[in-house]
Amino acid sequence: MENIEPKMESYELGFHLLLELEEGQIGEKVQEIEGMITRLGGAVTSSRPVKKQHLSYPIDHKRYSYFGALNFKMPTEGADQLRDGLKLDETVLRSLILKVKENQKVLRSIRDHSAKPRARTHTPPKAESKPKEEIKPEVMEKQIEEVISNI
Repeated sequence: MENIEPKMESYELGFHLLLELEEGQIGEKVQEIEGMITRLGGAVTSSRPVKKQHLSYPIDHKRYSYFGALNFKMPTEGADQLRDGLKLDETVLRSLILKVKENQKVLRSIRDHSAKPRARTHTPPKAESKPKEEIKPEVMEKQIEEVISNI
């Protein structure tokens, strides 16, 4: 009987780690996640460095975390097991596994926010103010009388 190899799918994993982890522990945790991928029959194709990030909303009362991303190939069954394993890990605040199509252009999941150009606020040009003409009281009274007479 022939051995049928499972179809390898491309995935991207994004994960948030606890901010309480020390520098050495962060590297160990990423290696642990990569090891979990290889144990489940996958292979890491690329990884992005883990960076400290402000969260848009609190997760488990935390406002900051370390965010990292990995691209890998793995059988579908392995991806489900990886997701379950990450849910059980207490140092992983949140994780998301996305299936990436081969011919699809991959979007960057980590952007350098400091390099993003800031939007400029538009300030309308100031209208040139003409010096106000002084109106003599006699002329003003005459105009008022004309308006009253037209009523």
